Amino acid sequence: MIHFNGIMKAFVARFPVLVFVILTLAYQFVVVGIVWWHLPEGAHLNDDETAHMVFRCRVFGPLVFVILLTAYIEGMKGLKTLFASFFHWREFLFTFAGVGGLALFGMRQWPGFFVDNIISGDYSTLAALTRNLPFIVGIALVEETAWMKYCVTRMQDKMHALPACLLVGLAWGLWYLPMLLVGEGVPDGYPWHMFMLSMIALTILLSWAYNMTRSGTVLLVMQIVANCAFFLMPMLPGQWDLDAAYVNSFVVANVISAALLVLIFGWRELGNRKRATWSESFEETLATDAAREPMPAVVWAESLSIDSRDQQQ
Repeated sequence: MIHFNGIMKAFVARFPVLVFVILTLAYQFVVVGIVWWHLPEGAHLNDDETAHMVFRCRVFGPLVFVILLTAYIEGMKGLKTLFASFFHWREFLFTFAGVGGLALFGMRQWPGFFVDNIISGDYSTLAALTRNLPFIVGIALVEETAWMKYCVTRMQDKMHALPACLLVGLAWGLWYLPMLLVGEGVPDGYPWHMFMLSMIALTILLSWAYNMTRSGTVLLVMQIVANCAFFLMPMLPGQWDLDAAYVNSFVVANVISAALLVLIFGWRELGNRKRATWSESFEETLATDAAREPMPAVVWAESLSIDSRDQQQ
């Protein structure tokens, strides 16, 4: 039994991202499948309070998996590494563009800056955003911890930045695939292939930001802004009789932005210094813990003796 545990731990330590992706996708497909099976034909999640609550809570599964896997591989020091980047504060500003291109080239009319009832009207959309904001923040925390800190930095230990982003972005997109297939939990009319491109581009954008700043807080803010954009901007297909032109232009702008970052900063590091890796963060955690540990009594006495002799001389 001990021998088996050693083999299992060695396998997980060697392939931590692969194990996480397998567990997470299996969990996602099972939960979405059960919820879909539970709903009566023609019903939606909002029609069943229990199914809706289970479906919403399942988004925290990836965070549970990365915490368990990290604790299993590296213990408490690994958990400190997992969350340490959220205490790195830097100011950062990034904006998404794209819908304006459709209006500029005469392909679609300008949809406006905000959806109805955000800054005028009965403010019902603003109220809905406010009610969902804690959940949006929670999702951002889960996704940045699981997919970016755990997956991307570990993959960047083994390969260059761009291939790491492509693999993680693909896996991240597959996390949403069952929801796209059953039409729940994602915007109606969002083409699945454009959604997958969006997730890959988002991974590149976030990886570049993290490689530049080493700050999980920056990624958290970026993710929250991106998620809130769908509440604020009139781009979703459901707002335009399932016309996906606006959301597709949003994706194209993201892809162009990601491609420009790769061209400017290079596909190997995707930043102006060495790419961020898990081993780098883990070594920082070890160094910080070592600096905080109390000095052994013998070493402390010897240092006092040396200081005393230095003063006498």
